[in-house]
Parts: sequence; C-alpha cells; structure tokens
Amino acid sequence: MSSSSDNPDGTRATGLLGGEAPRRLLTQLVALAPTNLEDPRIGRWEKPNYVRASEAIVRLAREAGLATRVYDPVVAGDVQGEWHGLSRPNVIADLNVGAPRTVLILAHYDVVPVPAEQLSRWKSPPHSLTLRSDGRFYGRGSNDDLGSGVAASLTALGHLTDVDDLPCNVRLLVCCDEETGGAGGIEAIKAHDAALPIDDPDRFLRGSVALIPDGSPETTAASSGHAVLLGSFDRSVPLAETLALGESLVGLHDLARTWRSVYHSPDWPDRNAPEPVITGRASVTQFDLEEAELAPDRVGLLAAHAETDAANQIARSVTLLFGGPAVELGSLPGRLAALVPSPFRLDEHGATALSVPPGTLALQLVGVATHGGYPHRGQNPVPAALRLLRDAASRGWIDQRSVASAAFTVDLRLPPEMQLATGLEEALRSARSAALGRAPSARLVVPNERCRAGYAIPVDHPEVRRLDRILQETLGSTGVRGEYGGTDASALRDLTTPDGHRLPALVFGSMDPLAHIHDAEESLDPALFGGVVRTIERFVREP
Repeated sequence: MSSSSDNPDGTRATGLLGGEAPRRLLTQLVALAPTNLEDPRIGRWEKPNYVRASEAIVRLAREAGLATRVYDPVVAGDVQGEWHGLSRPNVIADLNVGAPRTVLILAHYDVVPVPAEQLSRWKSPPHSLTLRSDGRFYGRGSNDDLGSGVAASLTALGHLTDVDDLPCNVRLLVCCDEETGGAGGIEAIKAHDAALPIDDPDRFLRGSVALIPDGSPETTAASSGHAVLLGSFDRSVPLAETLALGESLVGLHDLARTWRSVYHSPDWPDRNAPEPVITGRASVTQFDLEEAELAPDRVGLLAAHAETDAANQIARSVTLLFGGPAVELGSLPGRLAALVPSPFRLDEHGATALSVPPGTLALQLVGVATHGGYPHRGQNPVPAALRLLRDAASRGWIDQRSVASAAFTVDLRLPPEMQLATGLEEALRSARSAALGRAPSARLVVPNERCRAGYAIPVDHPEVRRLDRILQETLGSTGVRGEYGGTDASALRDLTTPDGHRLPALVFGSMDPLAHIHDAEESLDPALFGGVVRTIERFVREP
C-alpha cells in the first residue's frame, strides 16, 4: 500500500487533479463520511454525518467565492412525511453574474455505507483519501459523488469566479439522500418549487439546462427508471416457502431483460452488457433470514444475510448460518462445496454482520459485488445461495421444514422511456404469479419514496450535441449514451425552463470501469477528475 505522502507520483497525480487545492478539497470531503443508510425492513435510518457534511460544503463553497444557503425540508417543515428525526440539509451555492441564463449543476454528498464484509477488501481506510502507486485516489465517495460531483463542481466554480463577462449564472445544488431515492434531497427541493409560480425567483431548480457530473465519461441523455421492491412474510414460514419467494423474485430479471431501450448501452461490448442497448434489470440485492426454529436432530438454516447495507448494491457474499448435530455440521461444508458452480466459491472464514454462536457453522457463498444497476458487471451470490439451499434441501442435507422470518429486496431498473407504473405492474404481476401456491403468505410492496421514473431526451438536442462536442476533447467521449444506474436526471423529467421548455438534464462524469463505486476499493482517476472540471468550465463559458 502506498500513501499520498510517500508515493513518488504524487506530484503528477496532484497536477492532474488541478493542484493542491482540489486535492485538499477532496481529502476533506471523503473524511466527512456522509453515509446514508435506509433499511425499512429492519427499521434502520442512519445518516450520521449529514449536518457536518453540509456545514463543511457551505464553508468550502464560500471559500470558492460562492453565495450559499441551506434548504432542509425537515427544519423548514415544507414536506409532510416520516423523517425519522433526521435532518436533511441541502446546499445551494450561486455564482450570479446577472445573466438571463442559468446553468444548474446537481451533485450529491451522501455516500453508501461500508458494510462489514467490505472492510477486509479495502487496502486503505475507506474514509481516508489515499493515493496509490497506480496513480488513482481511493476512498468511499472519492468518485460517487464527492469527487466527480461535489469537488469537481466546486473546483470549476472557484475558477469561474475569476472570469470576467461570464455569459450565464451558475447554481450548484449539493443534495442529500440520492443513494436512497432522493426523498430529503432532490424530491424535497422539487416539492418546495412546486408550491411556487413557474417564474418565481425563489424556486431552486430555476435554470436553462442542468449538468449532473454523476456518471461515466460520456454524454448521457437518458437514465433508467428505478424502484425498490420488498418481499417478506407476515409470519415465520418454512424454508421451502422462503426459497420459493426468493426464486420468484430472482425470476424478475428474465422479464426485465425483455424491456429494451433505443439508447445505447455504455457497457457494450466491453463490460458484459447483455445487449447493445439498455435493457431492464432486476437484482435481488438483500436476503435476510432470522429467528429460525430448528428440529433438534436435523441440520437447518439458522440465519442468512447478504453482506450489504444498501438496497442498490449487489453484495459480494451471502452468509449462511447453520445449526444442528455436530457430526452432520462437520460434513456439510464438503457436501455443499460440491454443489457450488463456478465462478462462485464457498468460504468458511469471511467477515459477516451476523452473530455466530458457538456450535454453529457459518459459510459464505462468494461472488462479485457490483452496483445494483449493473448486474452484468458482477456475479450476484443471492440467486446462487438460493439454488444451493434448494439443492441441499432436496438431498435431505438441511431441513426445509425449519421455520424462520425472511425478507428480500429487489433493485428494479426500467428502460429510460418506460412508464414507471407499467414496469411496476408487470413486475408485481409476474412475481406474484410465480410465487402463487408456493409462497402463499408472501407480501410484495413497493414504497412510493423508493421509486423514480426514467428520463430521456433526444440525442440530437442542441445541449446534448454541445456537451458531447466538449466531452470529446476533455474526457475522450465516443458518443451519446444512456445510463443504467439511474441518477438525479430522472428526478428532473417533468421540469421546465423559465420560458416553458423542457429542462434538459445531462449526465457525465469520471466513473470509469475501475471506479468500483459502491464497492470496496472505490477510486478516482485524477485525469478524469480534471476533465470533469474543464468540462464544467467550458460548458458555462462557451456558447
């Protein structure tokens, strides 16, 4: 491991970022650790550093010469709903030169948590920005979105404050809650604006075009719709019923794959994308089983946990905790290992969030973690774990009659053009039909606050063409794409400019194939960071 202090290439990497100032800025932001965890299945709502992060961003924005204010819907009392006693501050920073045109820039400061399973796979502290010998900066949020969005935008706007005769104003909105659907962030800001006339200067999202540096190094004119499906039971059920529900939810991916977009895939053909265009995707990201009741003379599943704290993250591993007679437990690892297909493997020593009592056996089915919007980039261990349990139960190695409480989460992505209601109706109908008779007590719900429709604007839109022309020179873009992940662009789909035209929102950024966003070893290429800074500056300054 190389630190930023002893790396011989530190000067070059710092220069690519744009100097010591952006490096210090990014270092401070990553150290804030503004993690965002919402898990309604188990009642966890954790945003421990939101206030500290927003205060730091206000200070940094003012140091860059920007006028700032904070909008917190909880403090303002503008939005009805359950906020779980947690503040949701959003920072609005303005560079106002009195021009008739305004460029909006949207970034988010919240980052996904670092679950216990990831810690051993980080070669440096996840909340400490570290420069390695490969020339990349590592840390949670170094790319998504403290680097690509917050630090790059503040750096660019700091440069623009010294420019005479800017042709437009710039407003930077640094929002919270993006990683969990935007309820206290962009959605609360939209609700605030909706209560005001379209030409009211107090509207936050008032501009001619929006830039969202929260994506890959291409012009992105469309982003996927997104929904979170929760599957559970109203009582403890036999393992056979749990597996039936899980398998029904896994099967949603076959349905979603039939949903096709006209927008090109950013991952074709180099990143295992299934089609040259964006398709729908459905990934079972979370699987939890607990409070199991086992027969004393049989081996059974005591608990299970997909090792992730985020609904939009495919876990690297699923931990399976078994109990039962010692002799049978002793032979179980060898038996199960023979059933595990490549590229998965069985591990007896992986880190887990589960408590492992004496006399029990914890096994981990290990795959490859990835962002929930990009299942083709990884190997999801949840479907493999369900198959393994099914095969073991059919052989009589574990008791499928053991009773437990179980829950699943599905990360569902729709093509950008697909209506949200249509996709949800098809998905729920398919899952319920598949589970019918096999998991009769299953419940499937879709929280409204965890849903967002897709976003798509024409690839020949003048602002799309303008950004693409700039990105070809600053980031080496090779054309206009769609986005698998779903960003705040989709939250802007129904907004208009002050003169009544549809507000175009354009996504781009520094998230290259080595960024590993949401996973261990998230990192930033300083050359791409510098390219994002230059892109923002040129988009503001050039016609």
